[in-house]
Amino acid sequence: MATHVDPTEMELFTEVVSQDFLNFNFRSSSSYADQLERAIAKTGQGSAVIVKVKTLKTGQEVVVMSHNFGFMGGSLGCAEGEKLVRGFEYAQKHKLPVVIMCKSGGARMQEGTLSLMQMAKVSVAVGRHREAGLPFITVLLDPTYGGVSASYAMQSDVRISIQQARIGFAGPAVILNTMYEMDQAKYDAECPPEFQSAQFLEKHGQLDVVLPLLKGEEMDDSIDDSLANILHVLMGGKQVATSKTPSPEQPSSVSGQDYTKSRSISRPQAQDVITTIFSNFVELEGDGRVGSDRCIRGGLAMFEGVRCVVVATCKGHTPSKMKEANYGMPSPPGYRKALRLMQLAERFSLPVVTFVDTCGALPSFKAEEVGQSEAIATNLVAMAMLKVPIVTVVLGEGGSGGALGIGMGDRIAMMSSAYYGVISPEGAASILGRYKDDADKAKQFPVDCRELATAQHIYASQLKELGVIDEIIWEVDGKQDETYKAFPLIQKDIRSFILRSLEELTPVAHDNLVSNRYDRFRGMGVFGTQGLVGAAGGVPESPLGSNGCASPLSYHKSTASGGAKVVYDMEPSPVAPKVEAPAPAPTPAPAAARPKPPAAPECKLLKMVAEETVCGERSRHKGLSPFTGGLPPLAKEAVATELPALPECEEYAKKILDEQGPEVLAKWVRKQKSVLITDTSMRDAHQSLLATRVRTTDLLDCAKEYSRVFGRQTGAFSMECWGGATFDVAYRFLHECPWDRLRELRKAMPDVCFQMLVRGANAVGYKSYPDNTIAEFCKLAAENGMDVFRIFDCFNDVAQMKVCIDAVREAKKVAEVCICFTGDFLREEEKIYTLEYYKNLAKEVVAAGAHMIGLKDMAGLLKPSGAAPLMKALREGAGDEIPIHFHTHATSSMSLATILAMADAGCDIVDGCIASIADGTSQPSLNAFLADLETASSPLYPKIPYLSLERLDTFWARIRTLYSPFESGMLSGTARVYDHQIPGGQYSNLLVQCKSMGLEARWGEVCDMYRDVNKMFGDIVKVTPSSKCVGDLALYLVQRQMTVEDVRTRGHLIDFPQSSIDLMAGALGFPHRGFPEDIQKIILKDMKPLPRGSRPGDSLPADDFEKVRGNLKAKLQRDVEDTEVISWLLYPKVFDDYLDYVAASSVDVKELPSDVFWYGAGINEEFYVKSAELGGDVKVTLKRVGPLTAGSVREVSFTAVVNGSTPMSFTFKVKDDSAEGANTGPMADPENPCEIGSPMSGTVENVAVTEGAKVEKGDKLVVVGAMKMEVDATAQFAAIVKKVLATKGAKVEEGSLLVVLEKI
Repeated sequence: MATHVDPTEMELFTEVVSQDFLNFNFRSSSSYADQLERAIAKTGQGSAVIVKVKTLKTGQEVVVMSHNFGFMGGSLGCAEGEKLVRGFEYAQKHKLPVVIMCKSGGARMQEGTLSLMQMAKVSVAVGRHREAGLPFITVLLDPTYGGVSASYAMQSDVRISIQQARIGFAGPAVILNTMYEMDQAKYDAECPPEFQSAQFLEKHGQLDVVLPLLKGEEMDDSIDDSLANILHVLMGGKQVATSKTPSPEQPSSVSGQDYTKSRSISRPQAQDVITTIFSNFVELEGDGRVGSDRCIRGGLAMFEGVRCVVVATCKGHTPSKMKEANYGMPSPPGYRKALRLMQLAERFSLPVVTFVDTCGALPSFKAEEVGQSEAIATNLVAMAMLKVPIVTVVLGEGGSGGALGIGMGDRIAMMSSAYYGVISPEGAASILGRYKDDADKAKQFPVDCRELATAQHIYASQLKELGVIDEIIWEVDGKQDETYKAFPLIQKDIRSFILRSLEELTPVAHDNLVSNRYDRFRGMGVFGTQGLVGAAGGVPESPLGSNGCASPLSYHKSTASGGAKVVYDMEPSPVAPKVEAPAPAPTPAPAAARPKPPAAPECKLLKMVAEETVCGERSRHKGLSPFTGGLPPLAKEAVATELPALPECEEYAKKILDEQGPEVLAKWVRKQKSVLITDTSMRDAHQSLLATRVRTTDLLDCAKEYSRVFGRQTGAFSMECWGGATFDVAYRFLHECPWDRLRELRKAMPDVCFQMLVRGANAVGYKSYPDNTIAEFCKLAAENGMDVFRIFDCFNDVAQMKVCIDAVREAKKVAEVCICFTGDFLREEEKIYTLEYYKNLAKEVVAAGAHMIGLKDMAGLLKPSGAAPLMKALREGAGDEIPIHFHTHATSSMSLATILAMADAGCDIVDGCIASIADGTSQPSLNAFLADLETASSPLYPKIPYLSLERLDTFWARIRTLYSPFESGMLSGTARVYDHQIPGGQYSNLLVQCKSMGLEARWGEVCDMYRDVNKMFGDIVKVTPSSKCVGDLALYLVQRQMTVEDVRTRGHLIDFPQSSIDLMAGALGFPHRGFPEDIQKIILKDMKPLPRGSRPGDSLPADDFEKVRGNLKAKLQRDVEDTEVISWLLYPKVFDDYLDYVAASSVDVKELPSDVFWYGAGINEEFYVKSAELGGDVKVTLKRVGPLTAGSVREVSFTAVVNGSTPMSFTFKVKDDSAEGANTGPMADPENPCEIGSPMSGTVENVAVTEGAKVEKGDKLVVVGAMKMEVDATAQFAAIVKKVLATKGAKVEEGSLLVVLEKI
C-alpha cells in the first residue's frame, strides 16, 4: 500500500512472536519449531502479521495490519491474533480507522484449536471497534482463504479486493478431496466459472469494490486512492448542510398528467442523477452475503460538501443495460444491499439519499425463493428506526412495495411526471376491468388505465394533497424536454430539494428523527369511524371529494424540527386551483465560440480501413482473423517440380471463335479426338467453396499464369470466370464493379475463351426481367469480353431461355444451352426426370438455336454408371453434330469418376478446377483428371500436362488460406447429397447463411428441411434461382421451429419469404408439371399466380434505358455507362448501395490488399495500395488503435507515404459497436399485435412506410434481409403507422421492434 510514513514511526507490538507451545511435530514434515525458525530467518519478523500506524496521501492516519505471506503463508496463529486485537485496541484508543491487508492460507493448524479460537478473539475486537463508531476496511489480496476469510476479512465495513485474487473458505484441493474424492474430471466439469476469484465473489455479493490488477506502485496507489475516498466519507464529525435556495412554489393541478411518461427511456434515471450531482462516489457492490443486484445500486459520496450514502433503483437506457438491471426491478440481494448501506450510514452518522424509479420488485421464482417479501419488509422496519436523515426523490415509476423498499424518506420529492402507487394502472385495470371480448378490451383497456391512474391518486399533485410527499419537482419550462444526456434544469431542482432537506434534517437529534418519522407515517391514511352518521342520517360522505382531493380531515405530519407533532387541518377548495407555471429561467448568454481545431487530412479509403480494423466481423486487431499478419507472396520456391513448357497450338477455341464464328467452333469441337477442358476456378469453384468472395485483385494475380497454361492450347476450351453469383456479390460484398473484372481479366488473358453462367430470363439475378433487358445484358457482356454463354433456366423451360439464346447468337458468341440435371433415372422409382425426359429436352434445346448443349449437374447427382445411358439419350435427342459440355459438383466425392466416365461416353468438354480449389462442393480436380489421361496415354488426353498446373495449385491454396473464414466447413464429401440434392454452388452459401442466423449447430435439420421443402414444392429442378427459394424457406422454417406440415396447417399465419411468394406466383416460370395447387394457395394467400405455361417476360413491360440513364446521371453528376444502366436494372438496390459505398469509402477500395480489405490492418504493419484519392502509390502503416473512450469511440491513426514523399498522418474516430453489443434497440411485445417485430435476424433492407401513413392488411412495412434472403414484415390488419423505429441498414435481431401500428 502506498503511504507517507513519518520517519519516527515504528512497527507496533514487535514483542509478540509465534511460539511452538504444543511441541507440534509430525512424521512427514519438519517440526513446527523448525518451521518457525526458518520463517523468522526468511522474513525478519516474529509472526505473520505486521502492525503499523501509517498516514495516507490525504493526511488521514490509519492502523494498517498486514499479513506477510512469506511467514508460513500468512497463516493465523495465536501471535497473529494477539497483534490484530492489540491493533484494534490501539485504533480505538486513538480514534483511528483500521485497514487489514489480508493475504493468508487460513488458520495455522500447528497451533491446534487455539488457532481456531483466534477467529473468535479477533471477532470480539471487531465488534468493540464497531461499537466505537470507527471504520474498518479489509483488502483481500491473493490468496485469502480459510479462517481469515471466514472471520475478520469479511467482517469489515467495506471489503476491497483485486481482480483475479483467490478468495474462499475451503480451497480447491479441499473441495476436490472432500466432495469429489479426487475425481478431477468431475470437479473440472462442475466448477463454476472464475470460481473463488474476486470477480466471482463480487458477482455473488461478497465484495464491495474490486480494483483492476496493476503492477507495483500503480497497484499500491490504486488501493491507497480507494482507501482515501472511502475514509474521506466515513471519517468526520457532525455535519450540517447549508442552502440559500428557497423552497419553490408547488403547483397542484393534475391537468395533463400521464403516468406513461415516467417510463420514457430518455428520462434522467438514478444513475444519471448520481453522476451529475454527487462527487467522490464510491460504489459498493453486493449484499455482503450471497448476491448482487445491478438494479439497486449505491455507495458513499459527497454532496455539496456533505458526506452521505446514496441508494437508488436504476433501469438503464439500452436493452443490454436494462437487462443487466433486471429492467428496473430489484431483487432480494438488491434490497439487502440497500439495507447494508443504510446500516453503514447509521454507524457513521451519514444521511441517506434515495432515488426511486422502479415498476416494482422483481417477480420471479428465484426472487421469491430467496425471500423478496422478507427483504422488503426488513428494509421498512430498518428505515423506520434509522437514526440518520433519509431524503427520497421519486424520479419516475414508484411501483408498489418495490419502490417503498427504499422510499421511506423524512422528506420526499417527486417529479411531476412520475407516479407512486400500490399497483400499476395496467395491473389495476387487469383486475378491475370487465370486457365483453378482445375487441372491447383493446379499445377500453387504455381508457381504464388512465381513469384508474387518476382514481387511485398516483400523481404527484394528488399525493402532495394526501401528505404522502412533500414537494413536486415540476417538469415545465423546458425541463419536460430534457433527457438523460443533459438535464441541467432538472438536476438543479433535485440538488436544491436535497440540500434544503438536509439543511432541515441534519440538526435534528437521532431519537427525534425516528420519532418524527413515526409521526409522519403513523398519520398517513384516510378512514371512517364505525357508527358515524352524516347530516341526513346515512352513511358518511367519502373522505375523498368528487374532485379527487381529500375532504376536511385531520392527520399527523412530522416537521423537521425536533419531532414535534403538528396537526394540519386540510380544507381544500372544491376544485383544484389552477397554478401558474413557474416563470422561465433567464436564458444564459451564449458562451464564446470556440475555435475549431484544424481539420485532419481527409481520406475516405483509410477511414474505411479504420472502421474495418475496429468494427470488422473478422478484425485482425481483435484476433478474429485466421492469421495475424499478411500472407507471404506467391513464390516460385513453392513449386518443387520444374514446370513443363507448353508450345503454342495453331488451332484453339478463342482463335476459331473470333475468326470463324460459333458454328465453326462447334464443328471444330466435335472433330477433336481428345476431350476438352474448362477451368471453373475463377467462378463456380470459389463460389462453391468460398461463398463467391474472391476479389478481382486476387484473380488478376494469377491471370498471367493462366494465360501461360491455357492460352493458345487446343485442349483448353474455356475459362469460366464471370456470371452467376459473381455479379451481385461483386457489388454487394466486394464493393467492386463486375464489369471492370471482366474487362481486366480479358486484357490479362487474351487467348482463352471466357465463359459465363447466365440464368436465361433471370440474367444474373433472382427474378425474371423484361426481354429487352436480357438482350441488352447479353450484348454488353459480349462487347466487354465474354465468349461462351452457358444459358440455363431453373425449370429447364426452353421458352424462358429463347430471348437469351437469340441475343447471344446475334452477338456471334457461343450459345451453350443447358439441360439442368436432377433426379436419378437409374432408379425405378424415378417418374419425373427419366431418360426420355432428357432426350426430349435435348431436341427442344437444339431446335431453340443452341450451338452446344451444357449438361449442368448442379448437385453432382449423376453417377458414373449413368454416364453412358445419359449420353446415348442426349445424342438421340440432339443428333451427332452438336457438342455436349458436362458440368458437375464433387459433393458426393464421386465426380472425378463421373467426368472420366462421361469423357469415355463421348462427352466433348468437361468442367473441372485446380486441385487446391477442387472437390467438396466444388468441381473435380483438373490436375487429377489430366494425370489419369496423361499416364494412361489415352487418346482423350488434351495434351496439357498435369504438372503445368502446379503454380496455379499453389496460388489457389494460398487463396483458400486468405479466404478461410468463408469456407463452407465441409471437411469431406457426403453421399447425403443424393437425398437432400442441395446444389454445390448453393451449399457453402447456405451454410454461411446458417452461421449468420445462429443455425450452424442445426445444419443437419436444414439439410432435411431442404429436402422436405423440395418435395412440398413438387420435386422441382433446383438451380439458381429456384434453389434459393427452397433454401430460403428451409432456413425460415428451421429458425422458427416449424415443419412443412406447419405450412400446410398454419400457412395462413406465416409471412413467407418473398422468394417463396415469387416462386409460387410463377415469377420465375413454372416446372413442366406445375406446382402443387394447395401449396400455391397457402403461400400466395389472396394473390393470383400467372397462368401456367405463360412466360413472365411476356407480361413485363420493356425497361426504359434512357430514363434510368437520366436518373443515374442526375445522382452521379456525370455521364453514365451502358453497363451501369443495365446493372441498376438488374439490381437497383444493390447497385445503389454500391454507389453509396464507393462515394463514402472511395473507389480505391478495390485496390486494397485482400487481407486488409477483409480483416483490417495490423498495428505497425505496412500495406501498399494504389490510390487515386491520395494521388499515387501509397505505403500505409497503422500506428495505433486507441483505447475505448466515452461513447464507445476509439481513435485510429495511420501514416501514409505517397510516391515516396513526406509521411502524412491520418487520425479517425471510430465508434466501436462491438463494445456495446449488437442491437441495442427495443424488442417488440409478442403479445401486442400493433408492435411489429423483425421476422428474423439480419439487416433492414427497406422501410416501406412513414409515420402517419395508412396501411391495409398485407401491406409491406419493412424488408429484412440476411445473406440474400429477404422477408417482408407486413401489416396483419388495416392501421395507421404510429411510429417507425426501423432504419435502412440497421442490424436487427428476430423480434426487434420495427414499426408500431394503431388499428383503425
